Amino acid sequence: MSSAEWEALKASYRTRGLTADCCGSAVVPVTSQTGWQFFCHKGADCPVRESPYHMIAKTVVACAAAALGLDVTTEARLNDGAAIADILIRHPSWAVAVEVQLSRIPLIAIEDRQERYQTIGARCAWLVGYDVPGHHPRQDLPLFRLVRPKTTDAVPHVIVTDADGHSGRTGLAGFTTMLLTGRINFQGPAMPASAPAVVSITSECWRCRRDIDLFTALINVPEHTIFAPRGVLSARDLTKIPQLMALYRSAIPKLLKAVPSLTTVRTPPPGKEAGGARAHCPWCDAPISLVKLPDDVFDSHRWGRCWTLSGDPWIPGPTAAR
Repeated sequence: MSSAEWEALKASYRTRGLTADCCGSAVVPVTSQTGWQFFCHKGADCPVRESPYHMIAKTVVACAAAALGLDVTTEARLNDGAAIADILIRHPSWAVAVEVQLSRIPLIAIEDRQERYQTIGARCAWLVGYDVPGHHPRQDLPLFRLVRPKTTDAVPHVIVTDADGHSGRTGLAGFTTMLLTGRINFQGPAMPASAPAVVSITSECWRCRRDIDLFTALINVPEHTIFAPRGVLSARDLTKIPQLMALYRSAIPKLLKAVPSLTTVRTPPPGKEAGGARAHCPWCDAPISLVKLPDDVFDSHRWGRCWTLSGDPWIPGPTAAR
């Protein structure tokens, strides 16, 4: 709302019966000392809490989108409540949700929510207030690092990387404008399909509970009639082909330098050979069985992130699955 609209609302809210969508209690429109407009619960013990930083970030994004002439709704319910977007931005031909995530949650939880948005046909971008090791914004998960201001009268910034690989900070309002006007590019090196590549899915270590990239398969390998049909070799079978295991072991330093959160695969201990190779957490070295992975994680449509054995990120194309 404009300042005039907000002041008019403050003068008339008592007769409007305004309530909070989160808990149904009465609310009062308030202007903070630094000029932020928000609704304050009127004596309610609401279970839903938002920090000032969260409200500021939502306000900045919403105002930047509205300045472009787009329709903006905060706390928007989609698909009968299947998803509630922090900010929903509508254009006549598209809609985009923006989620502000300041409290730390596992990356797999974000990806699950991203899949929920995709299921209902909505695109979503994420602004997270903490580092996600090894993650770079990509087309299927545009997740960006949000830098919180030190005081509530300052606006957040977003860490962005230019075409030369230099990182810098851009104000959240300017970043929102760039995002909504197609000026954010997602780079994906065009690697040849014949280059062997490691495939991972996001997971969480059972011991230390940290986010990990679980190495599940090696793709684009020479076809092997038993272990690697269609050129896809399960990570648990990697030790069964000595030449590929040797190639992978020599690539581990480069892979870990590029992806510190990537699990490593090792030969199973004596007596455990039937279970195949095991993954090991990069943070606490906990062994992780690869036996119970669902079969469809080896299908191309379920591949997560991929890296060549030289540590370069790679985005599979239509011919990658052969």
